[in-house]
Amino acid sequence: MTPKLVRPAPPYLQIATEIRNRISNGDLQAGDLVPSVRALMRDYGVAIATAQRALSTLRAEGYIRPERGVGSIVTTEDERGRAANDRVDKARRTGKVYPTGQYAKITEAVLDKASEQVADALGVKVGSPVIRRVRVTYRADGKPISASSSYFKGDLAERAPLLLSAERIREGTFTYIASTLKRTVDAWQDQFEPMLATPDQAARLGLDEGALIMSGRNWIYDDSGDVLEYGESITYGRVTYRGRLGE
Repeated sequence: MTPKLVRPAPPYLQIATEIRNRISNGDLQAGDLVPSVRALMRDYGVAIATAQRALSTLRAEGYIRPERGVGSIVTTEDERGRAANDRVDKARRTGKVYPTGQYAKITEAVLDKASEQVADALGVKVGSPVIRRVRVTYRADGKPISASSSYFKGDLAERAPLLLSAERIREGTFTYIASTLKRTVDAWQDQFEPMLATPDQAARLGLDEGALIMSGRNWIYDDSGDVLEYGESITYGRVTYRGRLGE
Protein backbone atom coordinates (compact mmCIF):
# COMPACT_ATOMS: atom_id res chain seq x y z
CA MET A 1 0.00 0.00 0.00
CA THR A 2 1.30 3.47 -0.84
CA PRO A 3 2.30 5.28 2.38
CA LYS A 4 0.20 8.29 3.30
CA LEU A 5 1.27 11.49 4.99
CA VAL A 6 -0.63 12.17 8.18
CA ARG A 7 -0.46 15.80 9.18
CA PRO A 8 -1.54 17.02 12.63
CA ALA A 9 -5.09 18.38 12.63
CA PRO A 10 -5.53 22.08 13.43
CA PRO A 11 -5.93 22.73 17.19
CA TYR A 12 -9.63 23.60 16.88
CA LEU A 13 -10.31 20.27 15.16
CA GLN A 14 -8.36 18.37 17.83
CA ILE A 15 -10.49 20.00 20.54
CA ALA A 16 -13.72 19.36 18.62
CA THR A 17 -12.73 15.72 18.07
CA GLU A 18 -12.02 15.17 21.77
CA ILE A 19 -15.39 16.61 22.82
CA ARG A 20 -17.17 14.70 20.03
CA ASN A 21 -15.59 11.47 21.25
CA ARG A 22 -16.73 12.18 24.81
CA ILE A 23 -20.27 12.56 23.47
CA SER A 24 -20.07 9.40 21.36
CA ASN A 25 -18.76 7.24 24.22
CA GLY A 26 -21.37 8.54 26.66
CA ASP A 27 -19.08 10.57 28.89
CA LEU A 28 -21.19 13.59 27.92
CA GLN A 29 -24.94 12.90 27.74
CA ALA A 30 -27.79 14.81 26.06
CA GLY A 31 -28.43 17.98 28.05
CA ASP A 32 -24.97 18.07 29.65
CA LEU A 33 -22.98 21.28 29.51
CA VAL A 34 -19.85 21.26 27.38
CA PRO A 35 -16.78 23.31 28.30
CA SER A 36 -17.16 27.02 27.65
CA VAL A 37 -14.88 29.10 25.45
CA ARG A 38 -13.13 30.38 28.56
CA ALA A 39 -12.67 26.83 29.89
CA LEU A 40 -11.24 25.61 26.56
CA MET A 41 -8.82 28.54 26.48
CA ARG A 42 -7.63 27.65 29.98
CA ASP A 43 -7.51 23.86 29.62
CA TYR A 44 -5.92 23.71 26.16
CA GLY A 45 -3.91 26.92 26.26
CA VAL A 46 -5.45 28.21 23.00
CA ALA A 47 -6.61 31.61 21.79
CA ILE A 48 -10.25 32.68 21.99
CA ALA A 49 -10.71 32.31 18.19
CA THR A 50 -9.54 28.67 18.35
CA ALA A 51 -11.88 27.84 21.23
CA GLN A 52 -14.82 29.54 19.51
CA ARG A 53 -14.13 27.70 16.26
CA ALA A 54 -14.02 24.32 18.04
CA LEU A 55 -17.47 24.91 19.54
CA SER A 56 -18.79 26.34 16.26
CA THR A 57 -17.72 23.14 14.48
CA LEU A 58 -19.56 20.96 17.00
CA ARG A 59 -22.69 23.13 16.70
CA ALA A 60 -22.63 22.92 12.91
CA GLU A 61 -22.26 19.13 13.11
CA GLY A 62 -25.28 19.00 15.41
CA TYR A 63 -23.52 17.68 18.52
CA ILE A 64 -24.18 20.71 20.70
CA ARG A 65 -26.53 23.69 20.73
CA PRO A 66 -26.65 26.99 22.64
CA GLU A 67 -28.96 27.21 25.64
CA ARG A 68 -29.86 30.77 26.64
CA GLY A 69 -28.37 31.75 29.98
CA VAL A 70 -26.56 28.43 30.36
CA GLY A 71 -24.02 27.85 27.60
CA SER A 72 -23.69 25.02 25.07
CA ILE A 73 -25.33 21.67 25.82
CA VAL A 74 -25.15 18.24 24.20
CA THR A 75 -28.00 17.55 21.77
CA THR A 76 -30.17 14.45 21.59
CA GLU A 77 -29.59 11.74 18.99
CA ASP A 78 -32.57 13.01 17.01
CA GLU A 79 -30.78 16.33 16.57
CA ARG A 80 -27.66 14.73 15.15
CA GLY A 81 -26.94 12.35 12.30
CA ARG A 82 -25.01 14.45 9.79
CA ALA A 83 -21.34 13.72 10.49
CA ALA A 84 -19.69 10.53 9.26
CA ASN A 85 -18.64 9.38 12.72
CA ASP A 86 -22.18 9.74 14.06
CA ARG A 87 -23.63 7.88 11.07
CA VAL A 88 -21.12 5.05 11.52
CA ASP A 89 -21.80 4.82 15.25
CA LYS A 90 -25.56 4.81 14.76
CA ALA A 91 -25.38 2.20 12.01
CA ARG A 92 -23.34 -0.07 14.26
CA ARG A 93 -25.78 0.26 17.17
CA THR A 94 -29.16 0.29 15.42
CA GLY A 95 -28.67 -0.87 11.84
CA LYS A 96 -30.02 2.50 10.68
CA VAL A 97 -28.17 5.58 9.48
CA TYR A 98 -30.67 8.36 10.12
CA PRO A 99 -32.30 9.22 13.46
CA THR A 100 -36.07 9.18 13.91
CA GLY A 101 -37.62 12.22 12.25
CA GLN A 102 -35.08 12.45 9.43
CA TYR A 103 -35.15 10.86 6.00
CA ALA A 104 -33.17 11.03 2.77
CA LYS A 105 -33.97 10.94 -0.92
CA ILE A 106 -31.45 9.67 -3.46
CA THR A 107 -31.60 12.02 -6.43
CA GLU A 108 -28.84 10.45 -8.53
CA ALA A 109 -26.84 7.20 -8.62
CA VAL A 110 -24.51 7.05 -11.61
CA LEU A 111 -21.07 6.14 -12.89
CA ASP A 112 -18.93 9.24 -13.22
CA LYS A 113 -15.30 10.21 -13.82
CA ALA A 114 -13.15 11.00 -10.80
CA SER A 115 -12.22 14.65 -10.35
CA GLU A 116 -8.80 15.44 -8.92
CA GLN A 117 -10.21 15.81 -5.40
CA VAL A 118 -12.29 12.61 -5.59
CA ALA A 119 -9.38 10.68 -7.14
CA ASP A 120 -7.07 11.81 -4.36
CA ALA A 121 -9.60 10.83 -1.69
CA LEU A 122 -10.26 7.34 -3.11
CA GLY A 123 -6.70 6.65 -4.19
CA VAL A 124 -7.49 6.26 -7.90
CA LYS A 125 -6.37 8.03 -11.07
CA VAL A 126 -8.04 11.24 -12.22
CA GLY A 127 -10.74 10.37 -14.75
CA SER A 128 -11.14 6.82 -13.46
CA PRO A 129 -14.71 5.45 -13.17
CA VAL A 130 -16.32 6.15 -9.81
CA ILE A 131 -19.84 5.69 -8.50
CA ARG A 132 -21.53 8.90 -7.40
CA ARG A 133 -24.64 8.87 -5.20
CA VAL A 134 -26.36 12.22 -4.55
CA ARG A 135 -28.85 12.63 -1.73
CA VAL A 136 -30.79 15.28 0.15
CA THR A 137 -31.61 14.74 3.83
CA TYR A 138 -34.80 16.24 5.28
CA ARG A 139 -36.40 16.85 8.64
CA ALA A 140 -39.80 15.35 9.35
CA ASP A 141 -41.44 18.63 8.25
CA GLY A 142 -39.81 18.37 4.82
CA LYS A 143 -37.17 21.07 5.32
CA PRO A 144 -33.79 20.13 3.80
CA ILE A 145 -30.99 19.62 6.33
CA SER A 146 -28.14 18.73 4.00
CA ALA A 147 -27.24 17.83 0.43
CA SER A 148 -24.39 15.43 -0.19
CA SER A 149 -22.56 13.35 -2.75
CA SER A 150 -20.85 10.05 -1.89
CA TYR A 151 -18.18 8.51 -4.09
CA PHE A 152 -17.04 4.90 -4.40
CA LYS A 153 -14.49 3.12 -6.56
CA GLY A 154 -15.95 2.18 -9.94
CA ASP A 155 -15.00 -1.50 -9.66
CA LEU A 156 -17.73 -1.88 -7.03
CA ALA A 157 -20.43 -1.47 -9.69
CA GLU A 158 -20.72 -5.22 -10.26
CA ARG A 159 -20.02 -6.43 -6.72
CA ALA A 160 -22.27 -3.89 -5.00
CA PRO A 161 -25.00 -3.10 -7.59
CA LEU A 162 -27.27 -1.32 -5.08
CA LEU A 163 -24.87 1.62 -5.21
CA LEU A 164 -26.23 2.37 -8.69
CA SER A 165 -29.84 2.20 -7.55
CA ALA A 166 -31.75 5.34 -6.64
CA GLU A 167 -33.23 3.46 -3.69
CA ARG A 168 -31.97 4.08 -0.16
CA ILE A 169 -29.69 1.48 1.38
CA ARG A 170 -31.18 1.09 4.84
CA GLU A 171 -28.04 -0.01 6.69
CA GLY A 172 -25.93 2.68 5.05
CA THR A 173 -23.69 2.51 2.02
CA PHE A 174 -20.50 1.95 4.02
CA THR A 175 -22.01 -0.98 5.93
CA TYR A 176 -23.34 -2.45 2.69
CA ILE A 177 -19.93 -2.23 1.01
CA ALA A 178 -18.07 -3.60 4.04
CA SER A 179 -20.44 -6.56 4.18
CA THR A 180 -20.11 -7.18 0.44
CA LEU A 181 -16.32 -7.09 0.59
CA LYS A 182 -16.25 -9.00 3.92
CA ARG A 183 -14.45 -6.15 5.62
CA THR A 184 -15.05 -4.08 8.74
CA VAL A 185 -15.72 -0.34 9.02
CA ASP A 186 -12.78 0.72 11.14
CA ALA A 187 -12.32 4.51 11.12
CA TRP A 188 -13.69 7.77 9.79
CA GLN A 189 -12.66 11.37 9.38
CA ASP A 190 -14.74 14.54 9.08
CA GLN A 191 -13.77 18.05 8.00
CA PHE A 192 -16.20 20.97 8.23
CA GLU A 193 -15.67 24.57 7.22
CA PRO A 194 -18.17 27.48 7.32
CA MET A 195 -18.92 29.26 4.06
CA LEU A 196 -21.54 31.45 2.41
CA ALA A 197 -24.03 29.64 0.18
CA THR A 198 -23.74 30.11 -3.57
CA PRO A 199 -26.99 30.50 -5.53
CA ASP A 200 -26.98 26.78 -6.41
CA GLN A 201 -26.23 25.68 -2.85
CA ALA A 202 -28.88 28.00 -1.44
CA ALA A 203 -31.48 26.59 -3.84
CA ARG A 204 -30.64 23.01 -2.84
CA LEU A 205 -31.15 23.78 0.86
CA GLY A 206 -34.05 26.20 0.49
CA LEU A 207 -32.02 29.12 1.84
CA ASP A 208 -31.23 32.67 0.78
CA GLU A 209 -28.09 33.23 -1.26
CA GLY A 210 -25.22 34.10 1.06
CA ALA A 211 -26.68 32.21 4.04
CA LEU A 212 -24.11 30.64 6.35
CA ILE A 213 -23.67 26.92 5.68
CA MET A 214 -21.08 24.26 6.47
CA SER A 215 -19.09 22.60 3.71
CA GLY A 216 -18.02 19.11 4.71
CA ARG A 217 -15.80 16.29 3.53
CA ASN A 218 -15.67 12.83 5.07
CA TRP A 219 -13.76 9.60 4.63
CA ILE A 220 -14.84 6.18 5.92
CA TYR A 221 -12.11 3.53 6.11
CA ASP A 222 -12.11 -0.25 6.38
CA ASP A 223 -9.84 -2.34 8.62
CA SER A 224 -7.13 -2.47 5.94
CA GLY A 225 -6.94 1.33 5.71
CA ASP A 226 -8.71 1.61 2.34
CA VAL A 227 -11.36 4.29 1.80
CA LEU A 228 -14.78 2.64 1.54
CA GLU A 229 -16.61 5.90 0.93
CA TYR A 230 -15.68 9.53 0.34
CA GLY A 231 -18.30 12.23 0.73
CA GLU A 232 -18.79 15.93 0.12
CA SER A 233 -21.69 17.81 1.68
CA ILE A 234 -23.30 21.13 2.40
CA THR A 235 -25.28 21.53 5.60
CA TYR A 236 -27.50 24.25 6.93
CA GLY A 237 -25.88 25.58 10.12
CA ARG A 238 -28.59 25.92 12.74
CA VAL A 239 -26.66 28.45 14.83
CA THR A 240 -25.41 31.99 14.30
CA TYR A 241 -21.63 32.27 14.24
CA ARG A 242 -19.90 35.24 15.81
CA GLY A 243 -16.70 36.74 14.52
CA ARG A 244 -15.34 36.50 11.02
CA LEU A 245 -16.17 33.63 8.72
CA GLY A 246 -13.68 30.83 9.23
CA GLU A 247 -12.64 31.68 12.81
